[in-house]
Amino acid sequence: MAAHDIDGIPHERWVAVSEVPLRQGSLRERKRAATIDEIKSVALGQLAADSGQMTLRGVAREVGMTVQSLYHYFPSRDDLITALVADAHNALADAVQAAGQASRTLAAGERFVQVALAYRQWAVDHRARFLLIYGTPVPGYEAPREGLTTSAARRLGATFSDVIFGDWTATETAGIRTPHEHARLTAALTTAVELVSPGLPPTAFGLGIELWGRIHGLVMLEILGHLPWLGPAAAGANYRSVILRTAAELEHIRRHGTNSG
Repeated sequence: MAAHDIDGIPHERWVAVSEVPLRQGSLRERKRAATIDEIKSVALGQLAADSGQMTLRGVAREVGMTVQSLYHYFPSRDDLITALVADAHNALADAVQAAGQASRTLAAGERFVQVALAYRQWAVDHRARFLLIYGTPVPGYEAPREGLTTSAARRLGATFSDVIFGDWTATETAGIRTPHEHARLTAALTTAVELVSPGLPPTAFGLGIELWGRIHGLVMLEILGHLPWLGPAAAGANYRSVILRTAAELEHIRRHGTNSG
């Protein structure tokens, strides 16, 4: 054995301490984070399996702790649901944002296609979480105003706006018009755009909502089982066809604007 070998391991195979990735946080913090993840997983499973019915007592029992112990992590059922909804919004925004960044060098239309495909794929892969955001409201739950769920939802909206209009010029976005002017709609869009995508014309934000509605509506029909006759493969193909047509329409609007009236 060489003089600098240890336990039969050659010196050249040693790994310097500085090269070993350090775990983030203390052992206590990591254990707490793991417990929180387990609580959330159990709670989401109960919400998905029992039509929105979930109690802290039931979650505590399945996790293997007392309700009093669970209160140290989530003071109330609504706090736990709020965390789940915010997590789902942020995870979906992460998927959309990642697709947008990965396709940033592509033409605007193809970038929109890639982002829309990522939206559907996340929904299909995380059905329970997607429906927690957009499905039937959890009985008795009301999201806190200007809380975690609100900021997470705004982040998703901002991500979509950036993907759709991020490389448009001011002249191009200004060319978007609303076919039917409505004072209350304009006021609502103006308020929303200030919170989500400052600097974007309200009419452009309204178009973004329309585009989101198209892809979201198809996704909801699919994951709620309203298109069983298509099957997963055909449903995906139909979705892509609609996205391609929408991308072409979006490019036409970018080049030529829209007309009011």
